[in-house]
Amino acid sequence: MKKQKKNGVKAHLLKSNSKWFVANNKVQKNKDITILLPVVKFWYSQCYFLETGCYTPAFGVAISFLKWNYYFTIQKGY
Repeated sequence: MKKQKKNGVKAHLLKSNSKWFVANNKVQKNKDITILLPVVKFWYSQCYFLETGCYTPAFGVAISFLKWNYYFTIQKGY
């Protein structure tokens, strides 16, 4: 990450070779909902909140079946 020296519009520029990391990898059990058909959802977002307070691209998958949900998210760091 390098700082921009112009009029301070952006504090930092992201490197083009930034690394991706696993932001979310969890299994969750539903208490009240039962999903009879398996549901698979793939998604992509340009503005996913990073823990450091900025927004970076991310993509993931969510799988739901019966009383179980699985979430897996990969996010670009800086």
